[in-house]
Amino acid sequence: MSNVHPFPAGGKSAKHLRKKRKRLTAYGPALLLQDIDSQPVDVLDAIIQAGSLYLAQDGQEPTADELASPCAQFLRTIQGMNALTEAANVLIYEAQRYPELTDQEKVNWLVQRAKSTHKVMRKLDEMLPTDEFILSSNSYGPDFMAEYATNAAMLVVSYFAEDLLVYYDENFIQTKKDRRKTMMIDFRDAYREVIQDCQIHINAHDYLL
Repeated sequence: MSNVHPFPAGGKSAKHLRKKRKRLTAYGPALLLQDIDSQPVDVLDAIIQAGSLYLAQDGQEPTADELASPCAQFLRTIQGMNALTEAANVLIYEAQRYPELTDQEKVNWLVQRAKSTHKVMRKLDEMLPTDEFILSSNSYGPDFMAEYATNAAMLVVSYFAEDLLVYYDENFIQTKKDRRKTMMIDFRDAYREVIQDCQIHINAHDYLL
């Protein structure tokens, strides 16, 4: 992802910082929306931070624990999906608070996208072999299935992240001069690179199958 802003370093929480003062980002003042508990959330930052939960950083070597757990990447992708779902819930709650300002068809579309993402992830989780089975097997089959499920999960979750950024752009970025517009485009392109890379791997798996 050398042509776009890298995702924040892995390990950071995608949950919002609960500060009452006005938050600043590299692109100026953050737009804070309220969640269901009336806490301020920078949704754009939350969507970006979600990527740090499941996307490896350039040049970052896997840890010993990750090497010992073939399904670790899949589990991190679920964490990313959960963080994105929290961001989606804030957007949906905002639309419910101000229905006169929001296209309800787009809100319904966002709800359906969240539901479909969770449905696909549940199916992928069901097909995922356990770490123990993968490590004890003399066949490459279980490892192959885990790799396929992980790439598919990263693809699905990254599509969901892109959809959230598009929704955010349409509803909360006022003009092209809004400094958050650049931030949104940079990380949308980053997620798109992930999508392209995962699609290449999945096509290779399909060819082998």
